[in-house]
Amino acid sequence: MRTRAIATAARLAAAASALALALALVLALAGCGRSGEAGAQRAEDAARAALGDVEVTACRVDDELQWPAATVRITNHTATTSSYVVQIAFEDGAGRQVTEGVAAAGSLPPGQDTLEQAQGTADPHGPVSCRIADVVRYAGP
Repeated sequence: MRTRAIATAARLAAAASALALALALVLALAGCGRSGEAGAQRAEDAARAALGDVEVTACRVDDELQWPAATVRITNHTATTSSYVVQIAFEDGAGRQVTEGVAAAGSLPPGQDTLEQAQGTADPHGPVSCRIADVVRYAGP
């Protein structure tokens, strides 16, 4: 169990780094327009489009760690290779967010999909539901 927790922590650290990079890219791109409002609108439109590329396919509490986990399918519907960072909110039976997790996919070719895992880091003390909180998609090599 200790090895699994260490591996999970390493995955979380890598996903957090990817999320920070993706957010920096989105903020930089949003500011590149002629006006702040136009850039913000493009960023909102891109976020809505990216949301359509992600679906939660499984949501459960891990038997060993007692932390919530989600499996997400990421499908690149764009015409270019793209990378994704997906933030998942894990909610208890009352709809309160208990924790969150991040799933990331790098350099996904057009038309391809992948299954990725998002891991929460708190015991929800019961069943959970999973909600896509945010999706960042950016063109990648």
